[in-house]
Amino acid sequence: MRRSKYIGNHIVFPNLIWPFRLQALDMHRCLLLDEILEVIFDFVFNSMKVVDLRSASNCHQIPYILPSCYHHDRRSVFCLALTCHAFRDIAFGLLYSHLCSVRPLIKSLPHSELVFSGTASLVLTSEQFNSSIPYAARVKFLFMQYDHHGTVYATLLASAPKDTLIFPNLRSLTWYDGRITSIPVLRLFLPTLETLSIDITETSFRQAIIPDLHITAPHLKALELMGNHVATQSEIELLLLTYPEGLTKFSFQCCNILSGLLDVIATWPRLRWLTLQLGPESIPTVPLHEPQMFQALTRLNISCNNLGIFTSFLRVFRMLRMDSDTYSLECPNLKTIHINAKECNTSSTWSELLSSLTCTKLEHLITEELCDWFSCTLAVFDFHPLLAHPIALAELKTLVLIPNGYTSTITLTDTDIITLARTCPHLTVLDLGVRNTPISLYALNFIVRRRRELRRASICVNAELDALGRTLPKNDVDNDQGGLQPNMQLFQLHVGGKSPIACVGPLRPSTAPDLMISIPRFLHMMAPRLESIMKILPEGKYGRRWEMVSDALSVMVKDSAKES
Repeated sequence: MRRSKYIGNHIVFPNLIWPFRLQALDMHRCLLLDEILEVIFDFVFNSMKVVDLRSASNCHQIPYILPSCYHHDRRSVFCLALTCHAFRDIAFGLLYSHLCSVRPLIKSLPHSELVFSGTASLVLTSEQFNSSIPYAARVKFLFMQYDHHGTVYATLLASAPKDTLIFPNLRSLTWYDGRITSIPVLRLFLPTLETLSIDITETSFRQAIIPDLHITAPHLKALELMGNHVATQSEIELLLLTYPEGLTKFSFQCCNILSGLLDVIATWPRLRWLTLQLGPESIPTVPLHEPQMFQALTRLNISCNNLGIFTSFLRVFRMLRMDSDTYSLECPNLKTIHINAKECNTSSTWSELLSSLTCTKLEHLITEELCDWFSCTLAVFDFHPLLAHPIALAELKTLVLIPNGYTSTITLTDTDIITLARTCPHLTVLDLGVRNTPISLYALNFIVRRRRELRRASICVNAELDALGRTLPKNDVDNDQGGLQPNMQLFQLHVGGKSPIACVGPLRPSTAPDLMISIPRFLHMMAPRLESIMKILPEGKYGRRWEMVSDALSVMVKDSAKES
């Protein structure tokens, strides 16, 4: 407790002025607890949702083990530090725990401007170093790129103590400087690391740092190897063999991983996170005899040329077994599969993948094609195979299936949507990239209202006149629209500019005003907090009309907020 004292069983706050309401006292009392402040500030710090600058522009990029330091809302936490003296230590401790460089530490020293301008380096006296230790001791996550002048590195090397660690609590490091001259500074950070994300593109740098990494970073549990094409993987294989119990997280996207390296990884008993780039050379040519592989794996991220390679990977490493035309997953703890395919896939490849994932009991399934329009092939495949074993989808929270947007189509029916809504009680994200055949607004209404945890949806709908007069099958009791409650969680809906909408021809026939109002009203009753249905500028044949619907919907939400 701060700024308070106990008298008997009561807490006395000498700075508070009586009288005041009990509610205010309770709130003030809570905010004097460090544990509560830490939770609140941590939530604020991690609440910023931004695109990782290291990733491509699409919204389903395979995540890094260590996210970018720019994901944090540092400004808001700094404002909290200035709000109240009791907030200051916790807020600054959080700000210093995640640094994008060592500049904030050096900046507090005299003549630091000489270091940043490249004019000179500094040699700290013991007094100066001791004064900076309280800040350096707070650093837990560090993101390092380049010291172009070399003066920051020189300052660290000249001032680093010989009998203690410069960053005693550093646990995670992202390192992008592949120059061999940066290695002495890098070694200052390695002794306490548990997670290392490092660019190994430069051959001389890789050959100097990788072989003895198990010695210089003895506490390492997670390793992410980044960069472009790596000519040889032998030194990486030798490094991984030095971890008899393996790592808990491993990421290798420098190039297609070789099957020999996969053989080493497959038997790690504690591996929970695995990110790989697969190619034909990743698939072993001889049968594997290991009894159990990838048993602890919970997240699998794969980048590959085509989905067929991924399916082969599952089978060869016995992660997927087929018995009597039925698939089963042999990794009991696997909850997330994320696939980015660089090439377009045929209809049969998509169908085979969906059929193989019917019994996986996943929580998150994300599959996206990233091919260019000039290399696209025609693919039309059914969504239905994914629903062959509905019980297997009971834990599904995220479903993303995005084939290329130029020549591929997912055949989706209202019945498929009804089945999905019934069998996925925890569904929060449904993203088909508006690549599906249009479903009716009533089917959309059913899944949005039935699955009231649904927060984001991207799906093509049909709002033409004949579709507006359609209803769901009357022989299904579950389709009773009156028993479905509005979804208060849905905040993002994208229908695309190709979703058919009523009012063909000029926008001013006699039916247009009513339809342009009734469709937004329908959507507003379905999801009262939904403010927009367009993610980007109007596009496609019907883009302008959907923009009108989106504008009307926004007005309805604002009017409802004013009334409440």
